[in-house]
Amino acid sequence: MIVGTCYSEPGALDTSLVDIPDWTEEELKEIQTQSPLAFPLSLPDERDQQRMQKSWRRHQLERYLQRWDGAYVPEVPEAFWGRSWRACDVGCGLGLFSLRESERNPEHAFLGIDKGTRRGSRMVRRFKETGRDNLFGLHGNAIPILAAMPNHSLDLLTLFYPNPWWPSKHRKKRWSYHPLISKMVDLLKPGGEILLCSNEGFYLQEWLYAMTHHPVAFSALEESYVGPVTVSLEEARSHFESKFLQGGTPCGEIRFRKKIER
Repeated sequence: MIVGTCYSEPGALDTSLVDIPDWTEEELKEIQTQSPLAFPLSLPDERDQQRMQKSWRRHQLERYLQRWDGAYVPEVPEAFWGRSWRACDVGCGLGLFSLRESERNPEHAFLGIDKGTRRGSRMVRRFKETGRDNLFGLHGNAIPILAAMPNHSLDLLTLFYPNPWWPSKHRKKRWSYHPLISKMVDLLKPGGEILLCSNEGFYLQEWLYAMTHHPVAFSALEESYVGPVTVSLEEARSHFESKFLQGGTPCGEIRFRKKIER
């Protein structure tokens, strides 16, 4: 699976939970990619670089989190922290990645988070139905959940095909602009990885720039892999990824590892 992590090789699984849809021709036609993907990735244009840097300087996570004051934020189950190796899939959709990997790696803990009204509730239900004691699902916004987690607590943090927020007026909602970047880095254990996948070239360009120029990420992380996705259709890690791969849409992934102090 992912280079540098503890995953086992593909094997027999409960296919009733991880079946990949056979997407119809009409569904595949719905795929939208506004920025074609090509490697090596180029830098974002200079104006976008300046916008990201300005956003990093201005944003304070504590102030940003005030919008959830008084709101219900689900807590991470205590049992999740009982495992020594822990992964969190942010915006996990129906939880395909965690469903598959929790079966292959029963000694590891997998947490999926999704705020979608349909996807989030269905994901939590599917996770519970497995009866696995290493698989956890939360239906809610990942931002306050991650912000409340202790530092140095995750071995893997995944972001599979996040909303690209195409309109420029929404660019600050992209992960590369987000005030949570510093916290995401802090959440990783030494040697832990953060993985982001997208079918949008501009989104991968911006994220790579963030990982190599954000003041916290730049000093704490080192590149593991930047290139085309490393899985086949049969091993797709999200339903979006399965749809893109079946439709022949180029997809890329970026992995960075938390440095281990010598």
